Amino acid sequence: MQSSSLLHAESFHPIFKTRILAPDSKNCSLHLHYFLPRSVFVDPYELSNRADDYSFQYIGPSNLELPVAALRQDAALLLSIVRPLSDDGILDVEVPLHMRYGPAALGSSFELTELPWPDAFFACPHKSASSDRLPLMLRDFAILFDKTDIMRLEPPSGAIPFEMIRTPVGDTAHVARVELGTAIVMLAAFFYLLRATLRTMRRMSIVTLPAKEE
Repeated sequence: MQSSSLLHAESFHPIFKTRILAPDSKNCSLHLHYFLPRSVFVDPYELSNRADDYSFQYIGPSNLELPVAALRQDAALLLSIVRPLSDDGILDVEVPLHMRYGPAALGSSFELTELPWPDAFFACPHKSASSDRLPLMLRDFAILFDKTDIMRLEPPSGAIPFEMIRTPVGDTAHVARVELGTAIVMLAAFFYLLRATLRTMRRMSIVTLPAKEE
C-alpha cells in the first residue's frame, strides 16, 4: 500500500512525500513513477543530493526558469529506491518540487495545480506471466521493466489519489503599474552605470608624468 501527501502545499517549493507500507520483497526493486504537470518541475542537481535514498531518471523540459506559458509538454520522473524498508515494512520517500510562475489573471491571486500521486511498484525477476500490469509511463521508462514481474502498491481504499498545490500568481490589474515601475528602475540603473563608466574613463585618461630625474 502507498499514500502520498504534500508538505508546504501553498508555496513555490512543496515537498511530495510518499509512504510505502509493504512486506520486504527480496530480489525485487522498488520504484516510484511520477507524472508532473507543466507548472511543476524538479531540479536534477537537487535530487542528486539524495543518492542515499534513490536514483532517478527524468524526462521533460530542461530549462527550469521558463514560465508555464512557454512550455508545451509535461514531465515524468522515475525513482529507483535505494534505502530499504524499515523492520515494520515502512518507508518514507520525499521529492522536493518547484513551481513555475503561472500567467497573471484578473482578480485572481492564487492558482491551483492538481498533482497525481506517484505509482509505486516492485519490479521482480521474471518468473511467470501472472503479474500486475506496469503503470502507464513513457516508453523510455517502460523498456526498463520488459523482463520483470510487476507488483503494484495500491492507495488505501477510498483515497483520492492526487494533491492540490496552491501558488500565488499576478493580477493583470497590476501589470501596468509593475511595467512602469520596472521601466523606471531599469532607466535609473542605466544612467547610474553610464555615469560611473564616464567617471572611470576620465580618471583613466589622466596620465601621471614620471618625476624628473635630478
